[in-house]
Amino acid sequence: MRPSVSALALTAALLLSGCGTAPMSASSNRPEGVPAAASFGQFSDIPIPAKATMDVDHSLLLGNGEGWLGRLVYSTGGTPGENYDLYRSDMPGFGWQEVSSIRGSTSVQTWQRGGRIATILIRETLMGEETTVTVSPAVNGGAGGTAATFVGPGRGPSVSTPVNQPGVTKQPLR
Repeated sequence: MRPSVSALALTAALLLSGCGTAPMSASSNRPEGVPAAASFGQFSDIPIPAKATMDVDHSLLLGNGEGWLGRLVYSTGGTPGENYDLYRSDMPGFGWQEVSSIRGSTSVQTWQRGGRIATILIRETLMGEETTVTVSPAVNGGAGGTAATFVGPGRGPSVSTPVNQPGVTKQPLR
């Protein structure tokens, strides 16, 4: 039996319709033609690199201003080290206190501000870097905790603690 021309045309149309470039996800409510960078204006309490491009399909944001919670995912095309250094130097200026940081092939920083905790994960990708900023409420109102910094291989592993911690000294990792 030989397929009809209309059946072949319908099959071709269905196959080609999957090749479109329009996003298929309903997670992007941004009007057509508005760049993702325009939506970074809702984050007034964290630094955002100038060349950041938001990944709206992997970001989940609740609220805005200084009370937002959720997960912000973006890339800059830069290096993971540049973003690590940006957050390390700029977060205190936004009122955040460092809780811990780990620098390596995948870097993680944890910060606290009031009743919120920000966890920043920075990893290398084929296109440069990807940064995930997750902000959530602090457990028990954010009471307690000490700060530590762990530096990856080749950078002289060490642990550092805040100066105001009585009886705590710096010791090299073995």
